Amino acid sequence: MHRVRYLIKNTLDELYDLGKGIKKGELQRQMEKLTGERVSHFIHSSTTKVRYERAMMKFCDYLEERGIKRDKHLNKLSTEELQQVVDDYFEKLAEEGCSKNTIKVHIAAMEKSLAVIRPDIKPYLQNDENRIGWWSEGEASRKRDSYTDPEAIRERLDETHRMIAEAQSLAGFRVREIARATYDKEKFEVTIHNAKGGRTRTLSFEHRKEDFEKLINLIDKLKEQGYEKRLKDYYKDLKNACKATGQEYHSAHSFRYEYAQRRIKELRENREELKDLIEKYNAPDDIRECLKDEDKIDRAADFVLTQELGHNRLKMSRYYYR
Repeated sequence: MHRVRYLIKNTLDELYDLGKGIKKGELQRQMEKLTGERVSHFIHSSTTKVRYERAMMKFCDYLEERGIKRDKHLNKLSTEELQQVVDDYFEKLAEEGCSKNTIKVHIAAMEKSLAVIRPDIKPYLQNDENRIGWWSEGEASRKRDSYTDPEAIRERLDETHRMIAEAQSLAGFRVREIARATYDKEKFEVTIHNAKGGRTRTLSFEHRKEDFEKLINLIDKLKEQGYEKRLKDYYKDLKNACKATGQEYHSAHSFRYEYAQRRIKELRENREELKDLIEKYNAPDDIRECLKDEDKIDRAADFVLTQELGHNRLKMSRYYYR
């Protein structure tokens, strides 16, 4: 029985021993001829090995905090449980203010080590949508604010791009979540299926019926247009709109911040809605008790906002509006 950190360190050592005498570019060309994929599974420089080892030792610290210290603990995790651990870890890195490039190093280090020990996690680490999500969280961690004048930016966007930005502002969507959204007109609910980390969440708009009507109209139109094929143009258009309005480009993620900052005020001011949503979102008893204490009411609002943003840690909501 071995400690996970030693298994990971030994794996990185072995990959470096195998790769240090081989030119990376030459090996990649050979692999491309054999498999069609330009890739090297080894580590070719001591600098890279040090960076990967530093990243993975930090990950091992996180695993130990969750009680995953030895190989038997790691192997007991199902694929889905391990995916959730990885997803939670990247959320933690974003919360700590890690940049996109730092998060990229952590992903690459996991591919070289964790994916060798647990091959079932490799497809999850290599999934482009997951990686983009983790990177964007890292970018957002350095750009916490919504735009100074988000409406001015939306007015400069072309019609489809404006609709994407409006949907993000109305529901706190991540960009690709719009395509995963369905709605129930009778219940005034919007459900986002299989979002980040494989989580599905339902947002109640019973107290926001006007927003609900606007939102479902946007969802229908954007799905009809296949908006996901135009996302590169969306980001380009957004950058141009920021430049034209004299605002710093903070990515599309800032519309989620706009939502969170507006939403927390609504929840604080409308106690009837807050109470209803605590019930609808199946809050635990300790959160329900917060409704009885004026000094703890923000904790109840944080719970609701965290659910609506699609996170699983309570303090993530404050990260958006603090």
